[in-house]
Amino acid sequence: MLVRAGELFHRSLDLEETLSNVARTAVESFAELCLFDLIDENTDRLYVSVGAHRDPQIESSLKAMVTPILQTESRGIHPARYVARTGESFFVPVFDEWTLMEHASSDEHEAFMRLMRYRSKIVVPVVAHGGIFGALTFVRTDDSEPFDIADMQAAEELGRRAGLAVANAKQYRREQHVAETLQRAFLNDELPRTETLQFNAMYQGAQVESALGGDWYDAFAIDGKIVMTIGDVTGKGVDAARLMVQLRQWVRMTAVVSPDPARMMTLLNRALILEGRNELATAFIAIIDRAGRSVTYTSAGHPPPILKPVEGRPSFLPGPACVPLGVALDTQYVNHTAPLDGAALLMLYTDGLSEVDRDPVEGEAAIENLLSGEEVLYAANPARFASRLIAGKRARDDVAILTVRFGHTNGRWAFDVEDSAAAYSIKRDFVAAVTNEYGGTADVNACEMIFSELVGNVLRYAPGRLSLGLSSDARGMWLHVMDDGPGFSGPPSLPKDLWSESGRGLFLVAALAKEFHIKRLPVYGTHVKVLLPRNERIVPV
Repeated sequence: MLVRAGELFHRSLDLEETLSNVARTAVESFAELCLFDLIDENTDRLYVSVGAHRDPQIESSLKAMVTPILQTESRGIHPARYVARTGESFFVPVFDEWTLMEHASSDEHEAFMRLMRYRSKIVVPVVAHGGIFGALTFVRTDDSEPFDIADMQAAEELGRRAGLAVANAKQYRREQHVAETLQRAFLNDELPRTETLQFNAMYQGAQVESALGGDWYDAFAIDGKIVMTIGDVTGKGVDAARLMVQLRQWVRMTAVVSPDPARMMTLLNRALILEGRNELATAFIAIIDRAGRSVTYTSAGHPPPILKPVEGRPSFLPGPACVPLGVALDTQYVNHTAPLDGAALLMLYTDGLSEVDRDPVEGEAAIENLLSGEEVLYAANPARFASRLIAGKRARDDVAILTVRFGHTNGRWAFDVEDSAAAYSIKRDFVAAVTNEYGGTADVNACEMIFSELVGNVLRYAPGRLSLGLSSDARGMWLHVMDDGPGFSGPPSLPKDLWSESGRGLFLVAALAKEFHIKRLPVYGTHVKVLLPRNERIVPV
């Protein structure tokens, strides 16, 4: 048991997962019942962290049964609380009637011991570095041999190993919190916005055991132009987050010296090396003029951004990436320029997105495929839309995404569907936009009903974030609605029960609209596209 537990303690920094696996190992070979009771740092109260039992049916309700017992002490102190308070082990070799009554801290505790058929019990402290983190309980029932002194010594050793695991996990969480706080404090939420450029960003920390990394993004205006940058520092934790902050600030300083991407990257590389740090970093720097006519950029070993045109398939920006920052002091970085005529969206990202499945080639193909559809153009936040590539997956690395959308930026909204005030306000903006586009031919009543039915349908079936966008072509104005629900692709139809209060919304929308399209989005969500109606005027002869 100790050998197996030692392997488990070093396998993961996920404390609950580790303790659960150790408890399962214990009930397979050492006891019928095992409980890890830990002390809450905020309240100092003991709570059941993990419970395991040889009977799966008992195990499923173990925490709910035991947790109230720890807090109810009408007869005396509970043994687990005594051990967690004093650090002394508790051992009952064999239970008889007198021992059970003496041992019970409450009527509920007595009833539980009788239900579990206690025969022998060991409670040891979970300790490390002079601190007590909780108590570890083992119970054998009537069907087993009682514990002996050697068993108690093994249990105490397991308590010490568990204490080290708890201490390491707590230290990891503290470092993770510091790094995350530092990182989020310096990620830019105030991105530029012009009449023809809209910037959006998204950051998501790693969901697997590695500590927070050093991904960053930024966009800022200087000398009539806009600088976009994204990068990734090697390493994890507080040091990586601190270096990320430095590099991000250095990019802004180099832009003041020379708003030229290659020159900025050269200065950034020299600053990193002269700092005496051993870490490397990939980075990408681009300059876009406010009119969005062209982009000039350079790369230090960073994945290539992808450009989506208004028509045609997206493609990655051309030009080889130079070596990462921090490799050589005399590295010279090179500029590349690409026209933006006909461009709809430019997306920068870190390798956490393209390597979520550990295959960068497949990852880049998935990014290209995701951006091939029109949906990303009408998402309120295209960066967040792109993050659906990692939805449902345990990302092994941080992910940062920065996008810029070209063209007029009005006519796009996002809100939580349960926010009725936001929906009402956006509905007014929507009606104003339709009236402005269609003029006197606008069928305002029908358009309002379409808007209300679509939003109401999402509220009923897909609670969460809702994106709405408007676009125009030679045929008229289109309303795009995207939700974060489970997805629906069936044709709109009336419910079987025609008197039903639900099920008619999409059918009504399809009947009122000049055109109606519905598409299930990748991973989750639905995209509804509606060509809004207008009144047909009769021109007198």
